[in-house]
Amino acid sequence: MMIIDTHAHIYPDAIALRAAKSIGEFYDIPMCMDGTLSCLLERGGEAGISRFLVHSVAVTHERVQSINTYLMNTAAEHGEKLIGFGTMHPDFPDHRAELQRIKDGGLHGVKMHPDFQHFYLDDENAIALFQAMAEMGLPALIHTGDFRQTYSEPRRMAKVLDIVPDLKVICAHLGGWSVWSEGWKHLAGRKNLWVDTSSSLYAISPQEAADIIHRYGVDRVFFGTDYPMWTPKEELERFMALPLTDEEREKILHLNFEKFMADLEK
Repeated sequence: MMIIDTHAHIYPDAIALRAAKSIGEFYDIPMCMDGTLSCLLERGGEAGISRFLVHSVAVTHERVQSINTYLMNTAAEHGEKLIGFGTMHPDFPDHRAELQRIKDGGLHGVKMHPDFQHFYLDDENAIALFQAMAEMGLPALIHTGDFRQTYSEPRRMAKVLDIVPDLKVICAHLGGWSVWSEGWKHLAGRKNLWVDTSSSLYAISPQEAADIIHRYGVDRVFFGTDYPMWTPKEELERFMALPLTDEEREKILHLNFEKFMADLEK
């Protein structure tokens, strides 16, 4: 069976270990992998994963262009294995020019992490960015939820979708990292919203995860590992332990994301 990992962070080799360590410190979770592309491809391949949605986050607006250039070049070099999403920051001075560069450079969407980037999802600058993305047909992959902070609260994501209903959004971590029930209560049933399974299955029971998946709808869920936080193998094992049917597993492991990407091209 084809397997697509729709949530993998990668970094240039020179800074990968440092970047991975900073993520671990932020979440107080030791990183299992080193954050390099070579490690992702090797360990993901060993787990049977065929393709990867890769991205990185610009913590400040000054880093947006260099990170996007890295992602463009890397995705182009490994086109058979990688689907690239760029990054943006609400403080970036010319949203549309950089979003156009993202599109022209072969990237298919934008990854953002409000808690790392220190902006509220429903902030005025963020809304302007999301409106531009919706108009240009670029989906957003957004870290949603953190019990320690309020930047990425699911209720804020719901407000964004009320204001920008045409924005296509993948809410990471089943829609609410560490606040999973809050996530589905605010976000389930939205027409342009999908979620991924990354960094959720380690913390909630298989039955709870399956229940949340069914609340969003199996067709709205993608498999993701959150590399380098976990090994691809252990995240896949956690997913395969969920009480789902074989048909549901196949949708989440690749069919849903393939349809999502095909619809973007229409």
